[in-house]
Amino acid sequence: MDFDEIVRTRRSIRRFKPEKIDRQIFLLLLESARCAPSAANKQPIEYIIVDEPQFTEQLFGQLSWAGYVQPRRNPAPESRPAAYIVVLVVSKRALGDFGKVDAAAAIENIILTAWSKGIGSCWLGAIQRENIREILVVPEHFQIDSVIALGYPDEKPVMEDAKNDSDEGLKYYIDDSDKLHVPKRPLDSICHLNRYGTACVKLVSYNSHICCPGPRRDRGLPRIS
Repeated sequence: MDFDEIVRTRRSIRRFKPEKIDRQIFLLLLESARCAPSAANKQPIEYIIVDEPQFTEQLFGQLSWAGYVQPRRNPAPESRPAAYIVVLVVSKRALGDFGKVDAAAAIENIILTAWSKGIGSCWLGAIQRENIREILVVPEHFQIDSVIALGYPDEKPVMEDAKNDSDEGLKYYIDDSDKLHVPKRPLDSICHLNRYGTACVKLVSYNSHICCPGPRRDRGLPRIS
């Protein structure tokens, strides 16, 4: 896959094949993470790789999955992730409140690099942080930001244009064939040219259908002449 395809086809995965991940791949993922931008180059992010069953089983119990479609996308025992990366922030090293921003930049690098190797991921923020701290013996001066679940995918979620911007219209859902659909706001609803309210119609027409097949809605904004 080229980079554009990696970005467009990456989806959160919640069903995994029972295959281990080579530990050398984790090092590749974290090498990508440390290349991410960081506010004032403070680099306050550290990581715990979790791949041994005695720890993965305990960690799984501290995670919440796919709130909109529970329990249908809670991974069954045979479909659980092969491993996790727990993302930590060293609070005293971070520039103000930018620790979470730094973490997000690093996490995006991790999940895109993982997908380039055929490994699916799910970025989890609904987690029991203090329980995780105890299980993994995380020192108190670290904040536990989030957990990235990793494994070879056993499902193929699809992305599509959201029908509207309402909370209901943006909820992911499962169809009758058990396929997960992920609505995304259409490009022409988030793109403005030079000033707010001037639609990027000429730019949008270039590739919005590539990411999300289907009709785009007309917001009635001024058109670029």
